[in-house]
Amino acid sequence: MDLGRKLYIRSLVNIASEPISFFWPMRNFVHHNPLHELERLDFREAIKEGEKFFKGKAFLDRKDYLDFMKKGLIEEKYLKKSIEKFLEGKETPISSKELLELIKNPHLRPYKNAFLQSTADEKIVNIIKDIFREDPHDILKCVIEEVGRRYLLTDLVELFFGDDINSVVNELVIKATLDFLDEGQSVIGMPGREKGFFKSWRELAKRNLKYVIKGGREFAELLERYEEPEEAIDDILKSYRLPEELWEGFITLELAQLKGFVGYIRWRSHNKQYYFQRKYPTDVVEFAAIRLIVEKGILDHRRKTYPFYPSYENFKEFINGEPDRAYLMYEYHSKGALGKYASLLPDYFSNPERIIEEYLNFKANAQAQNWAIFLRSWLGEKLDSMNEEEIKKVVELYKEFEREEGYIWLEALENSLIERLTQGILKSSYKKSSPKAQALFCIDVRSERYRRNLERIGNYETYGIAGFFGVPMAFVELHKGHEEFLCPVLIKPKNIVLEVPKKLDEHSESLTHIFEEILHDLKQNILTPYITVEAIGFLFGFDFIGKTFMPYPYSKLREKLLEPSEKVDYIIDKLSKEEIEKIISTVYKITIKKVLKHEYGIKEERITEELLEEILLMAIENSEFSKELEKFGFSEEAQKELVKKLKNIYKIDRGYKNLLYERLSRLGFSLEEQATLIAKALQMIGLKEFAPFVFVLGHGSKSDNNPYESALDCGACGGASGLYNAIIFTRMANNPQVRKLIKERFGIEIPENTYFIPGLHNTTTDEIYLYETQRLPEDVRERLEEIKEDFERASILTAVERYKELFEEQTAEGELRKIYKVLENAYDWSQVRPEWGLSGNYAFIIGRRELTKHLNLEGKVFLHSYDYRIDKKGFLLENILSGPMVVGQWINMEHYFSTTDNDVYGSGSKVYHNVVGRFGVVSGNFSDLRTGLPTQTVMKGTKPHHIPARLIVILEAPFEFGRNTVERVYIVRELIKNRWINFIIFDPERRKFYRYYEGKWREFKPEVSYEEA
Repeated sequence: MDLGRKLYIRSLVNIASEPISFFWPMRNFVHHNPLHELERLDFREAIKEGEKFFKGKAFLDRKDYLDFMKKGLIEEKYLKKSIEKFLEGKETPISSKELLELIKNPHLRPYKNAFLQSTADEKIVNIIKDIFREDPHDILKCVIEEVGRRYLLTDLVELFFGDDINSVVNELVIKATLDFLDEGQSVIGMPGREKGFFKSWRELAKRNLKYVIKGGREFAELLERYEEPEEAIDDILKSYRLPEELWEGFITLELAQLKGFVGYIRWRSHNKQYYFQRKYPTDVVEFAAIRLIVEKGILDHRRKTYPFYPSYENFKEFINGEPDRAYLMYEYHSKGALGKYASLLPDYFSNPERIIEEYLNFKANAQAQNWAIFLRSWLGEKLDSMNEEEIKKVVELYKEFEREEGYIWLEALENSLIERLTQGILKSSYKKSSPKAQALFCIDVRSERYRRNLERIGNYETYGIAGFFGVPMAFVELHKGHEEFLCPVLIKPKNIVLEVPKKLDEHSESLTHIFEEILHDLKQNILTPYITVEAIGFLFGFDFIGKTFMPYPYSKLREKLLEPSEKVDYIIDKLSKEEIEKIISTVYKITIKKVLKHEYGIKEERITEELLEEILLMAIENSEFSKELEKFGFSEEAQKELVKKLKNIYKIDRGYKNLLYERLSRLGFSLEEQATLIAKALQMIGLKEFAPFVFVLGHGSKSDNNPYESALDCGACGGASGLYNAIIFTRMANNPQVRKLIKERFGIEIPENTYFIPGLHNTTTDEIYLYETQRLPEDVRERLEEIKEDFERASILTAVERYKELFEEQTAEGELRKIYKVLENAYDWSQVRPEWGLSGNYAFIIGRRELTKHLNLEGKVFLHSYDYRIDKKGFLLENILSGPMVVGQWINMEHYFSTTDNDVYGSGSKVYHNVVGRFGVVSGNFSDLRTGLPTQTVMKGTKPHHIPARLIVILEAPFEFGRNTVERVYIVRELIKNRWINFIIFDPERRKFYRYYEGKWREFKPEVSYEEA
């Protein structure tokens, strides 16, 4: 294959894969919109594409929306308005009142087999029968036109021949993909993975009996035919006789069969620094080639069982040449046949002319009866006063209404929620007080409950900010040799922070021992500093008993026993050039010393500093041979071999030294960077007057036996806990040099007696843990005690509040018992729902706390502090919109689609989940990688717990200022115009709301009241 064609195929496959969203490893679960790559389209168009590619639903069933209506979440007046909007411009005898009555009945709809149980009005049947009379040629033309848009050739094989090829292909491809992507779970790894997925699989498949069984002896010949994935894709699609203009859509459909694995492969191939991607590279081109080869092999093997080889052109010839036969086969195998014909049709495949007219008449009559029964149930006597044309119009109207019903409900739900929120905001007032403490929480919806309860208890001022606190960093934890990005996935951090043993002085030579582990090729260190309980059989038995029968007290004791005793510190300040040079030199010299000692048998006491320096210069600077080495019997040739070994094996050369230098120069933050980060964070939330204590509270989650634990952690920290960001933020903010720069450059003066204190909000238990209090003066620590008591009380109030949601049985248990049950959830390893997490989220409010302080938002609204008065140019607002708000929209859409279709966009029940490859979960022993949220996160029994509404964003700012800023942020502007979010500006100076609706900004006035706290 020539290079041009090869590049074309690669480009084609990559473009075809774009509708499939990235999927991040489960250890750092990242909430994302499963249709994120379709956000360039209008919401309505995107969900149609999602249905086409993934077969996923975008709306709930009518009965679920009716449940929301009973709970007061949907106002009937808005449902009526949505129906009136649907009827605009339509000539129909049906009124909005009649459609409203229809939509309020969960069972009123046409049923497929109603004609078998009820008698229909023959007059109505005769009027509408022609509407349902099918033309086989038209039906089949629609099917063939959908190849590459909705159907694969293997789908046609199933629709016309009844052979489910896709399941067989999926089974083989899933097994191969899991083997390749494994990250340490399998005892024996797939051989040759370093060559890439395609080449390693091809070699293995030649000797795999499964492929011979499923694909026949010819399968080996097929494998020999293709040495490159691009060649396989090109040749196989040509063999299908598929027009090239359909290739892109066809490949998309092939990849969408296993969108979970493809999403993960896409993420890996776009994150080339990821350890396993560097070690075992792959991409969607390789995956597509493997899938097509497997599919082609099975089709070729089974070709004799079909009337013809299932190529695109052969299907077209079959449909055009034998439409009656093709139609009967399609009706039977696609489960479209009604009544007795559901079993009779195969008898007529060879001579369809004997039954085709009879069947077409029967089907049209049966469907007409179904509809006549439905119309009578709906319209009653009014049906008798309609003429034939009107009755036919009603049928066509309902068909359109059925397609639009989900969106009608969605708009009514969103308009109801918007009115409740905006009415509540109108009651806000602005009062200034001197708080005894301030607390920065993540914008996470779960923080709202705690903030509200803390403010009720005492004079506290709380702020909402993205939980990485404006400090993006790559963090390297002690005893781990890999970086963890503690920031939103939209950001790639430039600075690295190291956790180190506290006993070491961060500028001493002893640091080199840490760098040996951490910086040498950033390899994961498999040796852990502590022996885990699970490693000891006897204790494991005790572990099982404790976790099962007394999870909370046992697990708290276990945490205490296993708590690391090693004290740690953090390298936050940047290293100087001299320090970097010294560290690299020392690490290299230690490495050279070990090589000389262990590989050449030279005693350590004979290895001088002069000798090490000469060898280092030989490797780095290509200097002359070492005279010192000659004393140990090293000839010139032996010295060359030593230098070669140091360069190739131990990476002691100029190129790798430069790489190390670059990485070490990323270590820490300069004082200027620290001052800028802290100042920008304070400005962003409008904090300019400081209480004696400012608590910076990251959040994380605690649960046992839960693969989705990181989904409950901080999304702004890349699916990790926000604790380290809080610690680093407070270290910077407490630094007198940083404070001085903040005052000089940003005009923000932080009083000397103000202390920033880091902490962690455990969202599963609602406990607050404070850290680094030992760094405070003793008299300051004493003043903290009263605040700690308030934190504990707020935790109790929040736990009691959450108890009502977590547990269906509302007993008369006392407060302590309720708290205990909430705490127990975090440690009970049989618990499938340790907390509701972000379920229920529906709004994102950007503004001062006074807007919502008086409201009980029930832990379902993101709250980002912002004061437009100090953001004259709108730059701070741009950052909030393009960062935290977009992450909020990802979270919202993940929950939305996981609720509307949990099988397709969610991950099904946790009960059936199994962790695979240490990077994801599957259902049972065999399935696609599950990418969304589990049933238990978004459902309560069989009913939705999450409210699937598009995110409602409310911005507090003067209208013109807010509108102009939004227009400058492309990603947000497109989300608004394409109807992925509802955007509202509250102008506090005019006390008016403005909403972007149907293509333009409109003023509106809320009418419905909102429950106050």
